[in-house]
Amino acid sequence: AWKWDFGDGNISILKNPSHTFLAAGDYEVKLMVEGETGCFSDVFSQTIHVIELPKVDFKFSSPSCESQDVTFTDQSTTAEGTINKWIWNFGDGSADEIRTDGNPFVHTYLSVGNYIVTLKVFTDKSCESVTFDKYIDVYPLPVVDFELPEVCTIDPFAEFNNLTTISDGSALSYLWDFGDPSSGALNSSTIKNGRHTYIDPGVYLVKLTVTTSRGCVFSLEKNFTVSGAIPNAQFEVLTPTNLCSNKEVVFKNKSTVSPGNIGKVEWFFDDGGDMSFTLIDEDPVFDKEYKINYPVFSSPATKLFKVRMLAYSGGVCLDEQIQFITLKAVPEVVFTALPDICQEAAPFLLTQASEKNAQAGVGVYSGNGVKANGFFDPALAGTGKHTINYVFTSTNGCSDSSSQEILVMPTPTLSAGKDTIMLEGGEIKLYATASGSNLIYKWLPSIGLSRDDILDPIATPVDDITYVLSATSDQGCVAIDEIKVKVLKVPIVPNAFSPNGDGVNDTWNIKYLESYANATVTVFSRYGSIVYFSSKGYSQPWSGQANGSDLPMGSYYYIIDPKTVGRKPIAGNVTIIR
Repeated sequence: AWKWDFGDGNISILKNPSHTFLAAGDYEVKLMVEGETGCFSDVFSQTIHVIELPKVDFKFSSPSCESQDVTFTDQSTTAEGTINKWIWNFGDGSADEIRTDGNPFVHTYLSVGNYIVTLKVFTDKSCESVTFDKYIDVYPLPVVDFELPEVCTIDPFAEFNNLTTISDGSALSYLWDFGDPSSGALNSSTIKNGRHTYIDPGVYLVKLTVTTSRGCVFSLEKNFTVSGAIPNAQFEVLTPTNLCSNKEVVFKNKSTVSPGNIGKVEWFFDDGGDMSFTLIDEDPVFDKEYKINYPVFSSPATKLFKVRMLAYSGGVCLDEQIQFITLKAVPEVVFTALPDICQEAAPFLLTQASEKNAQAGVGVYSGNGVKANGFFDPALAGTGKHTINYVFTSTNGCSDSSSQEILVMPTPTLSAGKDTIMLEGGEIKLYATASGSNLIYKWLPSIGLSRDDILDPIATPVDDITYVLSATSDQGCVAIDEIKVKVLKVPIVPNAFSPNGDGVNDTWNIKYLESYANATVTVFSRYGSIVYFSSKGYSQPWSGQANGSDLPMGSYYYIIDPKTVGRKPIAGNVTIIR
C-alpha cells in the first residue's frame, strides 16, 4: 500500500498519482509504503516548487473602426521567468497570430460588429496561461463623398453637395477645407454642405473630414476647378455639305474657357416648324460628339435647321454660338416581296424594288446569287433563304435601302442511269435514282415502257430510243435526265453479192452488224484458207478481195461472231457473182 501526502492537505493511495496544485509555492511531498507483513516504511519526503502562472491582460486603441488599424498592446506579467510566446485570436475568422514579442501591433477589422479577442501566453518555464478574453466593438466608418459644383469667378459662391452616409444612421460631424488658404478663417466650415467664395480661377484641393459619434474619422479630397469668367462657345458640324435627313448629324463640342473647364452645354435644335428640342450635357468634354436624328423627308429638295449652343463655365458665366445647317431630301425605296424560286430556274432580272418619289439616281441590288448585271441566279445562290438588298442613291448623294428575303427551293437530284444496250426482242429494267420531297416521276416517251410514272420501269423497245425522265418535287421543282437504250438487232446476212464495179451490191453489206462493235467476221475459201478477216466490228464491208486482188466467182464459207452475250455465232455460205 502507498500513502502520499502532497503537503497542501491532499493525499493519495495510488502507486503513481498525479496532482494539481492550486497555488504557487514550495510543498513538502511525503511518501510512506506498507509491506505485505503490515509494516510501514519510514517516511520519505521531497520539496517541490510550483511555479506561479503568468497573469494575462491586454488593451486596444479606441475608437475601433472598420477598415482602420486597431492597435493591440500586451499587458501580461509573470512572477517567475519571462514570457516568450503570445497567441492572439481576434474573433473575426482570421487565423491565430503567434508572436514572439510583446510589442504593440495592429489588426484591421473589415466589418462592423462585436468580437471576442482572446490571448494566451507562455513562459520560458514551459508554463501556459489560461485564455484571457475581452470584447471589442468595431464601429462603422462613414462613406464620404461630395459633388463638385460648376463655378466661375463671378459666381457668388460654390456650394458642395455632401453625399456622405453611414450604415447605422448615427450622427455625423463635418469639417471642410476649401483649399483656399488666402481666405483665412473662411477656408474651413463645419456645415453639412460647405459653401465658399473663390476670388481667383484655378484648381483647388477640397477636403471633407467626417467624424462619427463613436469617434471614427474618414476624409476625402477632390480637385476642384474654378473657371474663368469668359467661356468661348464653339461647335463643329461634321461633313456639313453632305447632310442627308435619314442620317445622324454629328456635332462636335469645341467650347473652351481659360482657365478651367466648360461645366455644361445646352443645345437647341429647331427647324422653324414642328421639330424643336433641347439637349443638356453636364459633362461636356472637349471634342465630345453629339449625334442627332432629324425628321426624314423626301421633299422639298432641302430644309434649313437652326442649331444654338450655350456653353457654361459656372453658374452664370456663359457664351453662345448659332449655326444653320442644310439637310437634303432622301429617296424612299419600296421593295415588294420576292417569289419563291426553284434552284434549277434560269437567272432573272430583279425588278421588285424602286424609288417611290421618282427621284433621279441609281439603284443597286446585292446579296447571294445577285450578279453585277442585276440578275438573280438561283443556282449561284444555293438553296435556302437569302437576303436581297437594294440601295438607291439619288443624284444629291443621299441614299435609302430596303431588303427582302427570297427562298431558293432545292431541285431534286436525279439520274436516269447509264446508257445501255439490249438485244432485240428482249427486255431491260431501268434503274434510275432520285431524291427530293414527295417526288412525281414521268418518262417520255412511254413507248416500250411497262410504266411511265415510276423510277424503275421495264423497257422493251424495238428500236434504238432515248428516254427522258423528269422528277417533280411537291414545291414544283423539276430535275431532268435521259438514258439512251440501244437495241441490238439480229444481223441480216446476204448470201451473195456482185463486186463488178457497177455500183450495185459491190460489197457484202450485213445489216445491223455495225451495232456489234467487237464482232469478228471470218471468210474461208473452199480449201479452208482465210480470205477475209475483221477483228473489231464490220465498219468496212468486204469487197470480195483478198490481199488486194479480186477473188474468183464461187461460194465462200463465213463465220460471224457478234461477241455479245445472248448472240450466237452465225455461219453459212456467201457467193461472189461477177
